[in-house]
Amino acid sequence: QPRSLCCMSSRAQRAATKIVRSATGFVAERVASSDRMMSVAYDLMNGENFAGLEAHEEMLSDSVRVEAYHRGIHHNVQPGDVVLDLGTGTGLLAFMASRAGAKKVYAVEHSDFVDVAREIGDYNGFTNIEYIRANSREFTPPEPIDVVLHEQMGDELFNENMLENVLDLRDRVLAPSGRILPARFRLFVEPVSMHEEMRIRRFWNIDLPDGIDLSASQHSPVAARFNTGRNDNFWLRPHSVESTIGEPQPILEFDLNTLESLESLPARHIVERTASADTIVDGCCIWFEASFDDETTLSTSPLGPVTSWGNRVFRFDQEIAKGETLRFEVELAQLVEPSTWSVRTL
Repeated sequence: QPRSLCCMSSRAQRAATKIVRSATGFVAERVASSDRMMSVAYDLMNGENFAGLEAHEEMLSDSVRVEAYHRGIHHNVQPGDVVLDLGTGTGLLAFMASRAGAKKVYAVEHSDFVDVAREIGDYNGFTNIEYIRANSREFTPPEPIDVVLHEQMGDELFNENMLENVLDLRDRVLAPSGRILPARFRLFVEPVSMHEEMRIRRFWNIDLPDGIDLSASQHSPVAARFNTGRNDNFWLRPHSVESTIGEPQPILEFDLNTLESLESLPARHIVERTASADTIVDGCCIWFEASFDDETTLSTSPLGPVTSWGNRVFRFDQEIAKGETLRFEVELAQLVEPSTWSVRTL
């Protein structure tokens, strides 16, 4: 996910993989063109990207995330439940499940970081948690699971192998009456307008003093030589969005309890939004909502409280008048690799 380290969220840094970044030419194309190969790549990435304390410091300090999971777990884990915590990390969700009354918790982690969870759990006196060092797809508990608990949502929702891992556990180990927490998701790709002081316009749209005009560069072959395309999408700084263009609506909604497969989610979406005021459409921003129940939803919207997730924006920089309709196409080429996604106006 190309952006400078100074403005990258930790999650975006974790999603940036040495495998994909260092691959070039044929290898990079082959990896990015295959959901299965990207899945393997993300397994390897996650083991490295979540291996340091710094990644977990940001997540543990994210009060929006922690409080949503605390509410969701305490509202939905019942006394006597057997829980599997997928990708336990520091063990926080497993500890919450135990406090909520779970009879047994399997804390599954595919990296050595599980040793940190075990140490914290022992120090806090948890005795009903079993720490498993394994890839979840290679682990079968000795009893049916009542609750699969997970937090494998990337910045763009799909890029931490959430679907493959959770659906595998659902189909193999979840009891017929079992639950997934969280299970309901909504993905948004919404046109947004930024606060003026946070806006960075296209080179040829920048207003300069003394009548200096850059507009000739828009179609200039000279300027085109220096257009790397790296500014076609960018990462939001906190509190930089002023408003959305029209009422936000998800392009995807699904429930992990009933979703057939990753392939059953549509890749192409046509979106229309009508402007409620004269404004500049800076681009289309990605965020998601994860619902534990009707009362508890975790949102990464740029208009909500800041979280440890980042927001990618596909850049437009297009002026629009009140009442005018913006129509665009969203193509989720490889669902698990957002660098292959595209958004274009129609």
